Amino acid sequence: MHIEPVPGVALSPSPAALAYLNDFARVAPAYEYDWTRQESFARRAAYLNGGGWAGDRAAVSAALERYNRALGADEAALANARLLGQPGTLAAVTGQQAGILTGPAYSIYKAMTTIRLARQQSERLGVPVVPVFWIAGEDHDWHEVSWVMVPAGDRAHRLALAERFEGERRSVALAPMPPSVEAVIAEFEALMPETEFKAEVVARVREAAAAPPALEPGASGGRPSLADWFGRLMAWIFRGTGLVFLNSADPALRRIEAPFFARALERQADVEAACERGVHRWERQLGFTCTVDLVPGSLNLFLYVDGDRLPLVGEGDRVWVRGNPELSWSRSELIDLAWRSPERFSTNVVLRPVVQSFLLPDLFYAGGPGEINYLGLYRDVYRTMGQQMPVLVPREGFTLVEPPIARVLQKHGLTLDDAFHRLEARKQELLEREDRLGIVPAFAAFRRDFAGRYAALADLVLQLDPQLGQMVEENRRQIEHQINRLEEKARQQHRKNCETSIRQFDRVRAHLTPHGLQERAFSILPYLVKYGPDLVGRLVDEVPLEQGWSHRAIYL
Repeated sequence: MHIEPVPGVALSPSPAALAYLNDFARVAPAYEYDWTRQESFARRAAYLNGGGWAGDRAAVSAALERYNRALGADEAALANARLLGQPGTLAAVTGQQAGILTGPAYSIYKAMTTIRLARQQSERLGVPVVPVFWIAGEDHDWHEVSWVMVPAGDRAHRLALAERFEGERRSVALAPMPPSVEAVIAEFEALMPETEFKAEVVARVREAAAAPPALEPGASGGRPSLADWFGRLMAWIFRGTGLVFLNSADPALRRIEAPFFARALERQADVEAACERGVHRWERQLGFTCTVDLVPGSLNLFLYVDGDRLPLVGEGDRVWVRGNPELSWSRSELIDLAWRSPERFSTNVVLRPVVQSFLLPDLFYAGGPGEINYLGLYRDVYRTMGQQMPVLVPREGFTLVEPPIARVLQKHGLTLDDAFHRLEARKQELLEREDRLGIVPAFAAFRRDFAGRYAALADLVLQLDPQLGQMVEENRRQIEHQINRLEEKARQQHRKNCETSIRQFDRVRAHLTPHGLQERAFSILPYLVKYGPDLVGRLVDEVPLEQGWSHRAIYL
């Protein structure tokens, strides 16, 4: 397995993310720890195990063991879930929404980063560090999770659920599986090449979709959800790595979070002021653009009402559903509800990372550019809620290069820099190089010769009758148009003669940079079909953990 960096690829073009990667001192006021220094991990571990974290280890451990067992996770994951219940054990966390067919591959790379860095830090700190994947099951952004792309032949193919999700307010983990999942799986199977691994991978995909719900039966009405499908596939893909899965919509965890919800309701004004300080620091002091829309009066909580996840706002003693002031409660009523029925509450983008630190002794969080941007607003929110921001580690980025693509690169002398940044220019160079008849210079020479000859002919005609000027000019335009048409036909035929090479260039683009980076488009599952169900486990073990950050190509 050959690995090399891809030049000129950033985690994100965001100025804040670039500064976070390359100039941490510039963004340090917005974060708690410098991710580039081992001393930060040591300080975070000392804080957590020195009384800074006071979560309910036993309850969290029991909930995670039950949930992972329901997902069909292996003994390595179950053992780590139990290990979280032991004093001194720390958590290494990452997470993502529950996309169909496991969503884009960067979810896989987030988990890979977390597992490998957890192993490293466990050795360096001398304490157990358990990798945890936070499935954002409470999220209701159905459009984001309802599609993914797969490489199929010479192009990138989009797979999507057929349902329309406008106005859908039910959480992905609590709503029944959309019926069109079956059609998506059938389409995926039809697109995949026949390999020795295809039957096993497709069977696992189907079994994961058809299995019983993984949460308590009452949570999703006794029916499996997209989050169940996602979790089962991920547990299978990461078997043997010890990765533990957490569903944020798990009622067992919600019950543990009751004090957190009550505190958020009580300290709304303080949290809102902390958000405002974070935005001011981000925009005025650091000069970045805020990526989160903060709603005045928001409690940064949702309440489930008849299955819908509805945002709460409040002022004084009154709390109501944003956009529906008739649906309201006194603040004391909601605080009482938070203690009695915490499973009816859910955090928004502001409090989601903070409740993570309430639940788990999180040494670090492995995130992408979006998380780097919005977490930079919340340092004071953590403190207001009695928590502290963990070390924020940028997730690793990869592009998988299959052997046929590697052969095309080698055949045409293409570097990764060419493939990612100059592929069209290199394709034009190929066409010019293969133009042994000299089509372009021949037509250029003809035009130069024609211009002189036609000018002389036009002068002769105009001497006979100056009134023929318009006809002479129109005739010149028609002849030039026909010359252009003939050249285009010649170029088209030349491209047709070079069709095999052009198709190879187009295949490189479709596989390596489909609508942007491969990791943001393609599911990992097609690569399991081709290279084996243990591919991700091999990547976890064989890809070296890099100090710093670069996007790397992995030659399969």
